[in-house]
Amino acid sequence: MVRSFVLISGIVNNAYHKIKKKKKPRNASLSIQSLPNEVLVQVLARVASRSFDDLYSAKLSCKNFNESAQDDHIFEHVDISKFPLVSWRASEKRTRFLKRCRDLGNAEALYRQGMCDLFTSKRIEPAGIESLKRAASKGHVEATYVYGAILVCCGGDSRQKGLELLYSLNCHKSRGLSVTECRERIKELIWNTMWVNREVIGRIVEAHDENAAMKACNDCGDPQGPYTIKQGWDFDDHDKFSS
Repeated sequence: MVRSFVLISGIVNNAYHKIKKKKKPRNASLSIQSLPNEVLVQVLARVASRSFDDLYSAKLSCKNFNESAQDDHIFEHVDISKFPLVSWRASEKRTRFLKRCRDLGNAEALYRQGMCDLFTSKRIEPAGIESLKRAASKGHVEATYVYGAILVCCGGDSRQKGLELLYSLNCHKSRGLSVTECRERIKELIWNTMWVNREVIGRIVEAHDENAAMKACNDCGDPQGPYTIKQGWDFDDHDKFSS
């Protein structure tokens, strides 16, 4: 709790002076609890984006923090990376929390939903592609990698956009992970965390493959879209986008 309070104190002045138009008198003291709610929400959002544990500690520290932490902006930015993708003992409270994060556009929540829609369903779900697109637009690194690879495999005008997304990962490494690191983390997520339906796994991450092909649904015969290319996902093929 002390750690989260110190972290909040370090963020307060920057957030406060960005929103507060009038300069604070030199002899005035600034209390965290006295901050306008809009400033406090911004501060807590910064804390939440770094650590869910720190946000939880902040909520326990005072009533104002607990109330402000219910703002939608917090749920959009909170770090949920510590929550398991699949939990057999997930409480109703946790389920509601993660659903709200997803509904409010939390990038990690959108990424997870997109991956589940793509690799655990009986067929490729267009909603999964859209979730990855939204997460990528928010700067989520792994989502950018997967969505970029999908676009490359689609060919046509989408290919160039996909290449730009993939190359951007190495051009802006300050955002997080390199292409190689992305691939390893995605591999870990799919093979060790998700209950994968192998019948619909396409080599969508094999971004150098230009032979994307339509695949008919086994049930209705309708095309699923140019996302399933070949059976299997080979993470050891080429490192074309790793340098």
